[in-house]
Amino acid sequence: MTQHPIKPALLDLLRRAQTSQNDFFKRVPEAERAGSGTPNHWSAKDHVAHLTFWRQRLALRLRAIARHEPQPGALNFEEQNPRIYAEQAPRPWSTILTESDQAYADLIALTTQLTEEDLTAWGRFEWMEGGEPLYIAYLGNCYEHAQIHLAQYLLDRHEPARAQETYEVWVRRVLDADLPDPLKGTVLYNLACYYATHDVLDVARRTLGQSLTLYPDLRAFALTDPELEGARPDSAQEPTGGER
Repeated sequence: MTQHPIKPALLDLLRRAQTSQNDFFKRVPEAERAGSGTPNHWSAKDHVAHLTFWRQRLALRLRAIARHEPQPGALNFEEQNPRIYAEQAPRPWSTILTESDQAYADLIALTTQLTEEDLTAWGRFEWMEGGEPLYIAYLGNCYEHAQIHLAQYLLDRHEPARAQETYEVWVRRVLDADLPDPLKGTVLYNLACYYATHDVLDVARRTLGQSLTLYPDLRAFALTDPELEGARPDSAQEPTGGER
Protein backbone atom coordinates (compact mmCIF):
# COMPACT_ATOMS: atom_id res chain seq x y z
CA MET A 1 0.00 0.00 0.00
CA THR A 2 1.08 3.60 -0.57
CA GLN A 3 1.56 6.03 2.29
CA HIS A 4 -1.48 8.08 1.26
CA PRO A 5 -4.74 6.71 -0.21
CA ILE A 6 -4.31 6.82 -3.96
CA LYS A 7 -7.95 6.89 -5.02
CA PRO A 8 -8.59 10.60 -4.20
CA ALA A 9 -5.53 11.64 -6.23
CA LEU A 10 -6.56 9.49 -9.20
CA LEU A 11 -10.10 10.87 -9.17
CA ASP A 12 -8.76 14.42 -9.00
CA LEU A 13 -6.43 13.82 -11.95
CA LEU A 14 -9.27 12.28 -13.96
CA ARG A 15 -11.48 15.31 -13.39
CA ARG A 16 -8.68 17.74 -14.13
CA ALA A 17 -7.75 15.88 -17.31
CA GLN A 18 -11.34 16.10 -18.53
CA THR A 19 -11.58 19.81 -17.73
CA SER A 20 -8.21 20.58 -19.31
CA GLN A 21 -8.94 18.60 -22.45
CA ASN A 22 -12.33 20.28 -22.92
CA ASP A 23 -10.93 23.75 -22.22
CA PHE A 24 -8.12 23.10 -24.68
CA PHE A 25 -10.48 22.30 -27.53
CA LYS A 26 -12.91 25.08 -26.65
CA ARG A 27 -10.11 27.46 -27.62
CA VAL A 28 -9.86 25.81 -31.03
CA PRO A 29 -11.93 27.65 -33.67
CA GLU A 30 -15.28 25.98 -34.30
CA ALA A 31 -14.51 25.32 -37.95
CA GLU A 32 -11.32 23.54 -36.95
CA ARG A 33 -13.12 21.42 -34.35
CA ALA A 34 -15.64 20.30 -36.97
CA GLY A 35 -13.01 19.82 -39.66
CA SER A 36 -11.56 16.58 -40.92
CA GLY A 37 -7.97 15.45 -40.64
CA THR A 38 -5.85 12.88 -42.39
CA PRO A 39 -4.20 9.70 -41.08
CA ASN A 40 -0.95 11.68 -40.73
CA HIS A 41 -2.41 14.99 -39.52
CA TRP A 42 -5.28 14.45 -37.12
CA SER A 43 -8.07 16.92 -36.52
CA ALA A 44 -9.33 17.87 -33.06
CA LYS A 45 -12.11 15.31 -33.25
CA ASP A 46 -9.69 12.61 -34.40
CA HIS A 47 -7.63 13.09 -31.25
CA VAL A 48 -10.66 13.16 -28.93
CA ALA A 49 -12.26 10.10 -30.56
CA HIS A 50 -9.00 8.16 -30.22
CA LEU A 51 -8.60 9.08 -26.55
CA THR A 52 -12.23 8.22 -25.86
CA PHE A 53 -11.93 4.75 -27.37
CA TRP A 54 -9.05 3.79 -25.07
CA ARG A 55 -10.76 5.26 -22.01
CA GLN A 56 -13.82 3.19 -22.87
CA ARG A 57 -11.61 0.10 -23.01
CA LEU A 58 -10.28 0.83 -19.54
CA ALA A 59 -13.86 1.34 -18.32
CA LEU A 60 -14.74 -2.12 -19.66
CA ARG A 61 -11.90 -3.59 -17.61
CA LEU A 62 -12.90 -1.70 -14.48
CA ARG A 63 -16.51 -2.80 -14.89
CA ALA A 64 -15.37 -6.41 -15.15
CA ILE A 65 -13.31 -6.00 -11.97
CA ALA A 66 -16.26 -4.51 -10.09
CA ARG A 67 -18.56 -7.32 -11.23
CA HIS A 68 -15.99 -10.08 -10.76
CA GLU A 69 -16.34 -10.98 -14.43
CA PRO A 70 -13.67 -12.13 -16.95
CA GLN A 71 -11.54 -9.38 -18.41
CA PRO A 72 -12.06 -8.36 -22.06
CA GLY A 73 -9.38 -9.57 -24.43
CA ALA A 74 -6.34 -7.45 -25.17
CA LEU A 75 -6.18 -5.33 -28.33
CA ASN A 76 -3.09 -4.67 -30.40
CA PHE A 77 -2.93 -0.88 -30.44
CA GLU A 78 -0.86 -0.77 -33.64
CA GLU A 79 -3.64 -2.65 -35.44
CA GLN A 80 -6.51 -0.97 -33.60
CA ASN A 81 -5.52 2.69 -33.94
CA PRO A 82 -5.99 2.88 -37.74
CA ARG A 83 -9.40 1.25 -37.31
CA ILE A 84 -10.40 3.78 -34.68
CA TYR A 85 -9.40 6.60 -37.02
CA ALA A 86 -11.30 5.17 -39.99
CA GLU A 87 -14.46 4.50 -37.98
CA GLN A 88 -14.51 7.79 -36.09
CA ALA A 89 -13.34 10.29 -38.72
CA PRO A 90 -16.78 10.79 -40.37
CA ARG A 91 -18.61 11.37 -37.07
CA PRO A 92 -19.56 14.89 -35.88
CA TRP A 93 -17.74 16.78 -33.15
CA SER A 94 -20.83 17.04 -30.93
CA THR A 95 -21.24 13.27 -30.78
CA ILE A 96 -17.55 12.66 -30.16
CA LEU A 97 -17.44 15.24 -27.35
CA THR A 98 -20.53 13.75 -25.69
CA GLU A 99 -18.96 10.29 -25.76
CA SER A 100 -15.73 11.67 -24.37
CA ASP A 101 -17.51 13.23 -21.40
CA GLN A 102 -19.45 10.01 -20.83
CA ALA A 103 -16.23 7.98 -20.85
CA TYR A 104 -14.81 10.21 -18.11
CA ALA A 105 -18.04 9.96 -16.11
CA ASP A 106 -17.97 6.17 -16.38
CA LEU A 107 -14.34 5.98 -15.26
CA ILE A 108 -14.98 8.23 -12.27
CA ALA A 109 -18.05 6.24 -11.21
CA LEU A 110 -16.27 2.91 -11.60
CA THR A 111 -13.19 4.11 -9.73
CA THR A 112 -15.28 4.96 -6.69
CA GLN A 113 -16.25 1.26 -6.51
CA LEU A 114 -12.64 0.05 -6.37
CA THR A 115 -10.65 -0.48 -3.19
CA GLU A 116 -7.15 0.77 -2.47
CA GLU A 117 -6.04 -2.83 -2.78
CA ASP A 118 -7.57 -3.03 -6.27
CA LEU A 119 -5.63 0.06 -7.29
CA THR A 120 -2.25 -0.53 -5.67
CA ALA A 121 -1.60 -4.30 -5.49
CA TRP A 122 1.19 -5.68 -7.67
CA GLY A 123 0.54 -8.82 -9.71
CA ARG A 124 -3.22 -8.52 -9.37
CA PHE A 125 -4.15 -8.27 -13.05
CA GLU A 126 -2.36 -10.31 -15.69
CA TRP A 127 -3.14 -7.76 -18.42
CA MET A 128 -1.01 -5.16 -16.62
CA GLU A 129 2.51 -5.35 -18.03
CA GLY A 130 5.00 -6.73 -15.53
CA GLY A 131 2.27 -7.15 -12.94
CA GLU A 132 2.17 -3.40 -12.34
CA PRO A 133 -0.62 -2.01 -10.14
CA LEU A 134 -3.83 -0.80 -11.69
CA TYR A 135 -3.20 2.87 -10.96
CA ILE A 136 -0.48 2.80 -13.65
CA ALA A 137 -3.21 2.21 -16.25
CA TYR A 138 -4.98 5.39 -15.16
CA LEU A 139 -1.92 7.56 -15.50
CA GLY A 140 -0.94 6.04 -18.81
CA ASN A 141 -4.34 5.65 -20.46
CA CYS A 142 -6.32 8.54 -19.02
CA TYR A 143 -3.74 11.17 -18.15
CA GLU A 144 -0.40 10.99 -19.95
CA HIS A 145 -2.16 9.74 -23.07
CA ALA A 146 -4.19 12.97 -23.22
CA GLN A 147 -1.11 15.08 -22.49
CA ILE A 148 0.73 13.46 -25.41
CA HIS A 149 -2.14 14.02 -27.84
CA LEU A 150 -2.71 17.65 -26.90
CA ALA A 151 1.00 18.33 -27.35
CA GLN A 152 1.02 16.53 -30.69
CA TYR A 153 -1.95 18.56 -31.86
CA LEU A 154 0.06 21.71 -31.17
CA LEU A 155 3.26 20.38 -32.71
CA ASP A 156 1.38 19.52 -35.90
CA ARG A 157 0.28 23.16 -36.02
CA HIS A 158 3.80 24.50 -35.42
CA GLU A 159 3.28 25.63 -31.81
CA PRO A 160 6.22 23.98 -30.00
CA ALA A 161 6.22 26.43 -27.07
CA ARG A 162 2.60 25.64 -26.21
CA ALA A 163 3.24 21.92 -26.68
CA GLN A 164 6.10 22.03 -24.17
CA GLU A 165 4.01 24.09 -21.75
CA THR A 166 1.24 21.47 -21.98
CA TYR A 167 3.68 18.73 -20.99
CA GLU A 168 5.04 20.76 -18.10
CA VAL A 169 1.65 21.75 -16.67
CA TRP A 170 0.32 18.20 -16.78
CA VAL A 171 3.48 16.80 -15.18
CA ARG A 172 3.37 19.41 -12.42
CA ARG A 173 -0.09 18.21 -11.39
CA VAL A 174 1.23 14.70 -10.84
CA LEU A 175 4.23 15.98 -8.88
CA ASP A 176 1.95 18.02 -6.63
CA ALA A 177 -0.42 15.10 -5.96
CA ASP A 178 -0.25 12.49 -3.18
CA LEU A 179 1.10 9.79 -5.46
CA PRO A 180 4.02 7.34 -5.10
CA ASP A 181 7.51 8.62 -5.88
CA PRO A 182 8.09 5.96 -8.58
CA LEU A 183 5.08 7.29 -10.46
CA LYS A 184 6.35 10.84 -10.17
CA GLY A 185 9.74 9.65 -11.34
CA THR A 186 8.12 8.02 -14.36
CA VAL A 187 6.28 11.13 -15.50
CA LEU A 188 9.49 13.16 -15.06
CA TYR A 189 11.36 10.54 -17.08
CA ASN A 190 8.82 10.90 -19.90
CA LEU A 191 9.14 14.67 -19.69
CA ALA A 192 12.94 14.32 -19.96
CA CYS A 193 12.42 12.22 -23.09
CA TYR A 194 10.19 14.94 -24.52
CA TYR A 195 12.82 17.59 -23.85
CA ALA A 196 15.58 15.43 -25.32
CA THR A 197 13.69 14.65 -28.52
CA HIS A 198 12.98 18.37 -28.98
CA ASP A 199 16.59 19.47 -28.41
CA VAL A 200 16.09 21.04 -24.97
CA LEU A 201 19.04 19.03 -23.74
CA ASP A 202 20.14 20.92 -20.63
CA VAL A 203 16.64 20.79 -19.20
CA ALA A 204 16.36 17.15 -20.27
CA ARG A 205 19.48 16.23 -18.28
CA ARG A 206 18.27 18.04 -15.19
CA THR A 207 14.80 16.51 -15.43
CA LEU A 208 16.25 13.05 -15.92
CA GLY A 209 18.33 13.47 -12.78
CA GLN A 210 15.23 14.43 -10.81
CA SER A 211 13.41 11.44 -12.26
CA LEU A 212 16.11 8.98 -11.23
CA THR A 213 16.25 10.41 -7.73
CA LEU A 214 12.58 9.54 -7.33
CA TYR A 215 12.73 6.22 -9.18
CA PRO A 216 16.29 4.83 -9.37
CA ASP A 217 15.09 1.62 -11.05
CA LEU A 218 14.76 3.59 -14.31
CA ARG A 219 18.52 4.17 -14.49
CA ALA A 220 19.35 0.96 -16.37
CA PHE A 221 16.70 1.70 -19.00
CA ALA A 222 17.86 5.31 -19.32
CA LEU A 223 21.37 4.15 -20.26
CA THR A 224 20.10 2.70 -23.56
CA ASP A 225 16.90 4.64 -24.23
CA PRO A 226 17.28 6.14 -27.74
CA GLU A 227 14.98 9.03 -26.85
CA LEU A 228 17.57 10.27 -24.36
CA GLU A 229 20.41 10.43 -26.85
CA GLY A 230 22.36 13.59 -26.11
CA ALA A 231 20.83 13.98 -22.66
CA ARG A 232 22.41 10.94 -21.08
CA PRO A 233 25.13 9.71 -19.77
CA ASP A 234 26.15 11.34 -16.48
CA SER A 235 22.65 11.88 -15.11
CA ALA A 236 21.68 8.34 -16.08
CA GLN A 237 24.54 6.89 -14.11
CA GLU A 238 24.37 9.09 -11.02
CA PRO A 239 20.99 10.66 -10.12
CA THR A 240 21.06 14.23 -8.93
CA GLY A 241 18.75 16.08 -6.63
CA GLY A 242 16.78 19.19 -7.33
CA GLU A 243 13.41 20.74 -6.81
CA ARG A 244 10.43 18.64 -7.71
